[in-house]
Amino acid sequence: MHPLLKRILTNSLVAASLLAVMGFGLTELARMWLIAQAPTRMDPNAPPTEPDATTDVVGYRIPLMMAAWGVAFVVCGELFLWFVLKRRPKPPAPPPPGPDPAELLLEQLLREAEAKQAAAPTPSEPVDENTRITPTFG
Repeated sequence: MHPLLKRILTNSLVAASLLAVMGFGLTELARMWLIAQAPTRMDPNAPPTEPDATTDVVGYRIPLMMAAWGVAFVVCGELFLWFVLKRRPKPPAPPPPGPDPAELLLEQLLREAEAKQAAAPTPSEPVDENTRITPTFG
């Protein structure tokens, strides 16, 4: 499923259910207010009148309309976010970090030391300090 459709589905279900519950509560509050404002009957023995069809329609119409408008708002908002915010150019990726100059110098010195150690003649016999010939310059 496309990520946009998944976000629209989840967010609209949450918004629709919350708004439907709020709409139901509002209709119940309106019904209680209307009952409290209705004039009392003159004859208490008179048969009760049947409720109007409009009061029944309002009972389920307001929650459904609030849920539908909530879904429409979520769809418009998600489409706006998808088309407007997703088209921004992404910043270029940072270049990979180069080697540390101190590390390069250390590796160079290590290679030079290994090369000197490999070039130096390794004595096959132990050399006596008294018989060693030291070069003299000049």
